Amino acid sequence: METIERLKTLVATPGISGNEKYISQFLKEAYAPYCDEILYDNLGSIYALKKGTTPKAPRVMINAHMDELGFIVRKIQENGTLLALSLGKTNGKALLGQKVKLTTRNAETFFGVILAQDKSDTVLNKENAVLLDLGFSSAEEAAAVVQLGDMVTFASEFFTSGNQEYWYAPNWNGRLSVSQTIDLLVALANETLPFDLYIGCTVQEQVGTRGAQTAANLVAPDLAIMLDTQQAWDYQKDPVDKQGVVGQGPLLTYYDPSVLPNRLLLATAKQVCDQQELMVQPYYSLEGSDAGWINKLRTGCPTLLLGQAVRNLDAGIQSASRTDYLALQTALQAFVRQLTNEQITAFKEENR
Repeated sequence: METIERLKTLVATPGISGNEKYISQFLKEAYAPYCDEILYDNLGSIYALKKGTTPKAPRVMINAHMDELGFIVRKIQENGTLLALSLGKTNGKALLGQKVKLTTRNAETFFGVILAQDKSDTVLNKENAVLLDLGFSSAEEAAAVVQLGDMVTFASEFFTSGNQEYWYAPNWNGRLSVSQTIDLLVALANETLPFDLYIGCTVQEQVGTRGAQTAANLVAPDLAIMLDTQQAWDYQKDPVDKQGVVGQGPLLTYYDPSVLPNRLLLATAKQVCDQQELMVQPYYSLEGSDAGWINKLRTGCPTLLLGQAVRNLDAGIQSASRTDYLALQTALQAFVRQLTNEQITAFKEENR
C-alpha cells in the first residue's frame, strides 16, 4: 500500500486511548510480511521483531504511539444529546462545531457535531466534557445503540493542499508516526542487521504514557528511538520562540520534561542527517513523552526523540508537510543502517 493511501486508511480508522484495537489490527497486517515475529504486551502495544545476526544481540526499539485524541461517552441526556469526556489534551478553543464520529462496541458508527453547552459558548466544561448532537431525539433512542464508554473521534477526512505539499487530517498526533514505522520496516525488509530491531506502537500515550511502561518491559531495549509529532510554532505573527518550522526538516528534541536525551545519540543523529544533506531542527518540548518511561527502564536506556512539526496539533484539523515526512523517513533509515552494536555500547557509556 502506498504511503498516501495508507495515511487515508489510518486517518479514517478510529483509535483513542484504551480502544486502539482497530489500528492494532491494521498494523498486524502491515507488519507481518516484513518481520520474523509479531509481539504484544497485555495492554495492546504491538511490535514487529526483525531478528539480528548476532547471538544475544542488543535490542533496538523504534516506537510511535497509536492512540489519537478523542472522547468517551459519559452520559446520555433526556433530549438525546450526549456528554463525552475528553481523553488527552484536546484544544478546547477548536472544538465548537467539529464533526465527530461515534463508534459503538459493535462497530456501528454515528456522525454528529460538538455543541456549545451554554449561552457563553462553553464547549469543554470544568469536568473536561463536551456536548454532542448525534441526531437522537430522546435518551431511549440513544440508549438503544450507545453505551457509556463508547468511543468518539474527530470525523474530518484526509486531504491535501493544491500543490500536494501539505497534508491535513484530524489526528496526525497518533497517525503520522504510525505510518513511519511501516515505511521503515518495509524499507529494511531485505537487509540484515547486527541487532534485534523492534518496530512498533504503544497504546494510551495521550492519557499519561501508560503503554510505554508495559511496552518497555516487553522489549527491554538497549537503545530506543521515539517518533512523534510536535507543535509547530512557525506561523504566529509574534511568536515568543519560533521553533518547529513546517517544511524545514525533522525535529531533534534535546529536552522534554520527562527525559534528557543522550548527548552522543543526539550528536550522532545530527551527523547522520548532515551526511544525508537533510535539514534538521533542534526542538525543546514542554510536554512529556513515551521516552520518559523507556529512558528509565531497568538500569537506563539511551533514548532519542525524533519528530515532525505539525500546525494546529491537537485540534480538529492539523497540517503537516510531505517534505518533512519523507525527510524523517530518510533520516530513520540512514540512522538504522549505520548503527552498530559498538555504537549502542558507546551510547550507554557516554555519561560515565
